Amino acid sequence: MSSGFAKSTVFRWLGLGMCIFGIVGFLMPLPESMLDNARDIYMAMDEEARAQTSVYDTARRMQLTLALLAMCVIFFATEAVPLPAVALIIGLVQLFFGITPPSRIVASYAHDAVWFIAGSLALSGTFIKYGLDKRIGMLVVRFSGTHVKGMVFGILIGTSIPSAFIGGHAVAGMFLPIIMALYTLTNKTVPAPKLGKLLALCVAYGCMMGGPMAPTGGARNAIMIGFLTDFGIEISFLQWLLMGFLFTLVMAGILAMIMPLIFRPEVRRLDVAAQQLRKDLEKHGKMTRKQYLVGGVMLFVIFLWMTDKTLIRGVLGFSLGMGGIAITGAVIYILMGLTTWKDYEEGINWGVVVLYAGAISLGSAFKATGTSIWVADMIRVVIGPLGMDSGIPLLMLVVLLGAVFTNLVSAGATVAIIGPLVLGMAEQSGTSPLMVGLTLALSTATAFWLVIGTPASSIAYSSGLLTSKDYIRGGMFIWPLAVVVIIGVILLFWIPVLGLPVFE
Repeated sequence: MSSGFAKSTVFRWLGLGMCIFGIVGFLMPLPESMLDNARDIYMAMDEEARAQTSVYDTARRMQLTLALLAMCVIFFATEAVPLPAVALIIGLVQLFFGITPPSRIVASYAHDAVWFIAGSLALSGTFIKYGLDKRIGMLVVRFSGTHVKGMVFGILIGTSIPSAFIGGHAVAGMFLPIIMALYTLTNKTVPAPKLGKLLALCVAYGCMMGGPMAPTGGARNAIMIGFLTDFGIEISFLQWLLMGFLFTLVMAGILAMIMPLIFRPEVRRLDVAAQQLRKDLEKHGKMTRKQYLVGGVMLFVIFLWMTDKTLIRGVLGFSLGMGGIAITGAVIYILMGLTTWKDYEEGINWGVVVLYAGAISLGSAFKATGTSIWVADMIRVVIGPLGMDSGIPLLMLVVLLGAVFTNLVSAGATVAIIGPLVLGMAEQSGTSPLMVGLTLALSTATAFWLVIGTPASSIAYSSGLLTSKDYIRGGMFIWPLAVVVIIGVILLFWIPVLGLPVFE
């Protein structure tokens, strides 16, 4: 994500985005269907609200919100403007064009999901500061054995599960030196370029698989939580975990079987390399008191996340929210003297927080203005004859949309752009927004095709062991399998086992 923050403005794409905003927002005539939707929204208002607006003004706000989305698609896809600036532009356009009242704009930027992103980054930064990430790497190498297939499975599990809690980019950075050491030590005796490719892609793909397992697995999850909240749906940490864990574990097992077939390693065992690496890792010694404290606070935060809607609500009479809990953990680290505010200033990418605050604000505007309903109606007109406008067919459509778009733009941008549209379709068709929202979040974990698919993919590429063709080769086999697994999880686990209703 940092690459999008370091770039300066690309004026040709900036100009294109602004032109699209002008065309959609001002030159395009107001569709009659939009006026009809605006009339319905206007009639549903109370008398005080109707006195302050009109059907035409309501329709204009819908049109301007649509224009804002179209402009943001260009900016997200091309990085025409530094991405945090795009997030601020979203709020400024709402403000200057009267789309959303100022107080509501501020509230959307201070959403619980934004606190959740900031707090999660602070927690993971402290976790890494004390080297607990390296401890996880030591455990993986110790229990994976010396056979290549065992090491592959160990790396996939060892990257995917931590990525659900401390972020895939951090986990990829943690495991890259480990796989480089395994490759380098083996390559000294047997030239093993395919082994290097295999291990590096395991890191990239493992981090990707862990993303949708828990709300903490990526900012795209927090964005979806924010969208669902706007639709009146609360999802607990435990509920998300129950819906997400199976995809991660099944994909890790499948990848462990087929990756060595796609990238056939030159050796079958890593006895010498694994033994030498274990000796190097053991030099870190035993865990210190502060490491135990950091790990204990992290476990305490996870416990609060998992019990917030049950135990915590029962004791306090209200929920703390995942954002409130995350910030609580970050403050506890400071109060215990385990970190400083300077560490948070330097270790947290605040641009990420601003970026996803803007994305959540865009989704809130889509919902509040009624634009999501209008767009959903238009899409239903197109796909209705195909029978994909509600229920299970709609879920399948969302899987395909998410799996395609996440390979073109980032997972966060995919959820930010498509989320309000598909949730609007769900609301209009009576399909469960929870099912649709989690399906979209799950499908964004399929960015196998390109180096830039995820930060973890880019980090793995930086090892020098991979080429762009390696990602394409892996994607050809794994992408369709991942789509099938997502569909299988929905049809064979979510609905019959968890008992989740397809319709509200």
